[in-house]
Amino acid sequence: MHTHLNNSLLFVAVSLLVAGCATAPKQSAAPEIEIPKNWSSENESTAPSAWLNDFNSPELTALVQEALAANPNLQVTAARFNQAIAEARIAGADRLPTAGLGLNGTRQKISTFGPSSTGGVRFENYDLALNLSWEIDLWGQLRDRSSSAIALVQSSQAELNGAELSLATQVAKAWFNYIEAKEQLRLAERTAQADAANLQTIEDRFKRGLSQGLELRQVRTQQGFSAADIEIRKRSLDAATRSLETLVGRYPRAALTTSESLQSIPKAIPAGLPADLLTRRPDIVAAERRLASTDKELIATRKNLLPKISLTASSGSSSQEFQNLLDSNFSVWSLGANLTQPIFQGGRILANIDRSAALRDQALANYRATALQAFLEVESTLAAERFLQREQSQLALAAEEAEATETLAWKRYRDGTSDFLNVLNAQRSAASARSRLINLRNLLIQNRLDLYLSLGGPFENES
Repeated sequence: MHTHLNNSLLFVAVSLLVAGCATAPKQSAAPEIEIPKNWSSENESTAPSAWLNDFNSPELTALVQEALAANPNLQVTAARFNQAIAEARIAGADRLPTAGLGLNGTRQKISTFGPSSTGGVRFENYDLALNLSWEIDLWGQLRDRSSSAIALVQSSQAELNGAELSLATQVAKAWFNYIEAKEQLRLAERTAQADAANLQTIEDRFKRGLSQGLELRQVRTQQGFSAADIEIRKRSLDAATRSLETLVGRYPRAALTTSESLQSIPKAIPAGLPADLLTRRPDIVAAERRLASTDKELIATRKNLLPKISLTASSGSSSQEFQNLLDSNFSVWSLGANLTQPIFQGGRILANIDRSAALRDQALANYRATALQAFLEVESTLAAERFLQREQSQLALAAEEAEATETLAWKRYRDGTSDFLNVLNAQRSAASARSRLINLRNLLIQNRLDLYLSLGGPFENES
């Protein structure tokens, strides 16, 4: 998962070195949020681990790797990252002198009139010159703009990191939804088989006069519902399979298969300190880097009010004969400097300053909003895990009681102390409890995946 990032980081380092050795802006101050020392919903936690390895599923790991290599949406984000690198190189190039080699040739005719006129005079002239120009970064404006561009590269890199983490999480969530759909289908098929056996039993009893027509119709109705439930579960499995295949970049042909089943949620993870989230979660890092970029851009824009100094130089040769261009006897050179001070531009400079200030305010507000949303997601998923675990404990107990009730209802029916309606109700309750328990196990895994994502995993000892 990190090979692409390592290559990107190397490319960033080389590219920004070429961009003129400008430095990235310092980290912005933390947003004005009252950040507690600990999470209000934190659970017991053990040593940190690589979140994908927590599920111990080679198939899932392979699918995530496939998605990171082939998902088109991730490729769009990676292309934007490369675009930001190129723009930073462009901004850095403004700080360096520019040089160009020029070759010019002109031919001119001047017509003459009079008694002795021969029709005109022709002139030819050829120039070969190396032209240099350089804007002296007297106030550091170009350096500020280059620094702003580097911050945007860092923001784009964080967005790429976040997109990779988000994609990996989406694949994992889709994987467990797919497994749940398979388990729900197997449960529906077992329920339908049980209902078919019930129907056979009641039909035999009806033929012998031991059962009423009402009971037979009730069982037939239940058997129809069970058969319909199978088709519903097949449809859900088909949709989950195609969705997963699309995420990993495959054609959605619903050909994916696995023998894996839903597992218990992995061990507790280290949530860390709330303040750590500001430097760990990719979307917060991206928002902070955008804020740092707008800070530098605002500083650079204000310097448009200051004078600018430019140097120009040219060296070469000039001759009326082309073959003399490389002859040192025809050499020419020039050196110049100019100083410009803006006086009146119709308010353009002040408007640009106001625009940069407004963009900076937007970035500051976005930074705070992003951080608040991140804290909300962590607190919510930490709290939800506790609630879901309690719900699972109660539902497991309910499922156990429902199965015992089903067994008892059958016994009483065979003993003739209860009617078949009680058996049907007990069967439906037991099947519903089993289905809810499968769904809840998946919900626990989905919430854990949301927690990994909201904490900005992977964690500290992941290779």
